[in-house]
Amino acid sequence: MNGPNGILVVASDPLLRKVVTETITPLIGDTEVLAVSQTRATPDRLAGAEIVVLAARDNDFQSLGNVFELSKTCGRPLLLITAGESTEGRTVAAQLKIPSGLLVSIPELDIRSELKAASSRIESALRQARVDRPRPAPPPVAPRPVQTRISPEPAKPRPPEDIGGVPYLGTVICIGSSTGGTDALMTVLSGLDKDCPPVVIVQHMPKDYVEDFANRLNQSCTIDVMLAYDSQPLRPGLAVVAPGDRQFRLRKGNKGIWTALGESERIGGHCPAVDVMMKSAAQELGKKSVGVILTGMGRDGAEGLLEMRSAGARTLAQDEASSVVYGMPKVAFEEKAADTVLPLQKIAGWISGVTLTLPK
Repeated sequence: MNGPNGILVVASDPLLRKVVTETITPLIGDTEVLAVSQTRATPDRLAGAEIVVLAARDNDFQSLGNVFELSKTCGRPLLLITAGESTEGRTVAAQLKIPSGLLVSIPELDIRSELKAASSRIESALRQARVDRPRPAPPPVAPRPVQTRISPEPAKPRPPEDIGGVPYLGTVICIGSSTGGTDALMTVLSGLDKDCPPVVIVQHMPKDYVEDFANRLNQSCTIDVMLAYDSQPLRPGLAVVAPGDRQFRLRKGNKGIWTALGESERIGGHCPAVDVMMKSAAQELGKKSVGVILTGMGRDGAEGLLEMRSAGARTLAQDEASSVVYGMPKVAFEEKAADTVLPLQKIAGWISGVTLTLPK
């Protein structure tokens, strides 16, 4: 590193350290970027950097404790990048008096693509850090509150029974995914026709990023994709993604099928849980539903998919070779919840085929 003109990336996780460095390097011109582990983040290195970039996954905060303490007095601007669902990053940012603009959080799903998507935020944070330098040792004042982006809550619509027009009472496609699911969902949804049956999705993801993810899908797919809201009527050609902080269910009445957002408590370790969505589909829709489990860690969705199959629904699990993590699909297969197993690239075609024989 060339004196105070370099950027120092500190991360205990080797992959995160590498990908953060690769993301930052093209954003800062000729400035050198040096990446080190927490054991090599010496006081001299921290104090000699133009900007210190601290990067952590959910499980890394304890191992970086010493670096956080040294960072308090290094006198350099700090940028904190976190990957995962934990809120510990906000706590650390407050302790280190890092402004909200210098805290960048991404889901721990596909770190490389998520960091690429966040590159504009990272570039803005680096510019802000350069404006802030040199930063003296923090004065003994109360931490600035960390500002969290909150999407405006859409106005609650009239109950579906009161909405005019022909109600939709046909088939609904239910998809659950976790690790690796962002890319998998893009592949599946982009392969569906604009008049396909409605799609409901639970993707394990921090709540602050679900709406942005839904917008990205909407821009890339023929069908309409949006963040789900409570009492939202379903229609052909529409996919809705469950919010990241409410349990998500389906409800059916004489005049339509709609969404129901419920409690915020985790069920099976997740909120929303794929199991909750799929069990509601089994109970409300029975054979007028299709269940799909994509790549992901753990076993969420297997019980719900089995209930769907028992109720007469067609069910599918992604195969091992095309899964980023063969956890959720594996359990679904082993517990005989899936009547079909296919690679990712064939799933959209399968959905289109089976729904042709089901009521729309």
